[in-house]
Amino acid sequence: MKQRIILVAVFILILITSCNPTFSVGLEHSSSNTPQPVSAATDAQSATAVLSSTNTPIPVTATTLPPTTTITAVIRRKDPTTSLALVPAIVPSTNPTPPVYTDDRSSPSQVIVSLYNAINRKEYLRAYSYWRNPSSSQGSFASFTEGYKNTVSVSIVIGQITGDAGAGQYYFTVPVALKAVNQDGTHSNYSACYIVHQAQPANFGEPPFEPMAIDQGSAVPSALNADDGRVLAAACNGYPTGGSRVDQSVHNLNIDKSNFLDNRSGPIETVSSFLNALNLKQYVRAYYYFQNPTTYPGPFDPYAVGYADTDVITATFGPVQSEGAAGSLYHKVPVAMKVRTTTNTMQTFVGCYTLRLGQPAVQATPPFQPMGIVAGEFSQVTNGINDIPLLATACK
Repeated sequence: MKQRIILVAVFILILITSCNPTFSVGLEHSSSNTPQPVSAATDAQSATAVLSSTNTPIPVTATTLPPTTTITAVIRRKDPTTSLALVPAIVPSTNPTPPVYTDDRSSPSQVIVSLYNAINRKEYLRAYSYWRNPSSSQGSFASFTEGYKNTVSVSIVIGQITGDAGAGQYYFTVPVALKAVNQDGTHSNYSACYIVHQAQPANFGEPPFEPMAIDQGSAVPSALNADDGRVLAAACNGYPTGGSRVDQSVHNLNIDKSNFLDNRSGPIETVSSFLNALNLKQYVRAYYYFQNPTTYPGPFDPYAVGYADTDVITATFGPVQSEGAAGSLYHKVPVAMKVRTTTNTMQTFVGCYTLRLGQPAVQATPPFQPMGIVAGEFSQVTNGINDIPLLATACK
């Protein structure tokens, strides 16, 4: 009899815990003026960028879910050819080491991965920046930060993303299962849904460029023992889900015209995204990878005109040199670029880009300033020359 009373008491305690989570995600759901999601397309071809190891942050390695909870997602932008399986990012809540820095807006799922990467690294201004109009949807930056004061870590599982296109605007519906660990050691699970927005990058005629960002979202508590598949299936009830399943590739650094890359997780990722924008002739987006563009490379119009005869760029990267100084990280990236012009002639350039990132945890006043290019110096060399020795000294 005594054992039966103890079991009943434990069962009641579990029910109370699951119904009274202490984690707050600070999300708001607006049922009015809800946008319709979108379909976009990407090829999954091999990267033309040759990567070298660096001591700088690179995107987090994703963890494949067990078969019972694996969900696929797809992003479509231009010519849909390949559907890739989504590999959700799972951040171990018991690991005291901060997760590897991830700042990637290449796809709707990577925006959500980057949001919770920033939260887990306590980089709240960066997290705040992934919202399209954060002061409207999340309140002040101070209140946003306060909402996570009791949160140790959040791991995520991303479900099937859907979307539709309309008038040059892309809207994606992203279901997410959230699993939080709180300061007092308790756990809280949530069922969340996000609407991620992107204006067609090719439609921007002048700065500033607006990257992919979260338009709105909401989260409601779910049971600690709830099946991920069931949580994800119901997460976006009441939201528009669109007519297209959306695939997405993860950590693809292909810079050619078949891909869309907007990744600032590291210096090679940032330069690759810049070159990808040039290949797609998205010059306003290319301009936005410079940290202070009016200083370098200068006014936008002559900058864009300078690429009028550029058709295709391929790149090879040398070893990155990195150092910290006065609350900033500086990276020197040697690059050899082969450029095919619109008249089908070839040109080869070798040089060095310098990038800067203000320590994200130290940035405390909006807007957040991501990693950006602050300088570059290149020389034209003979076509067909061995560029490996040149890369070794390009940043000296």
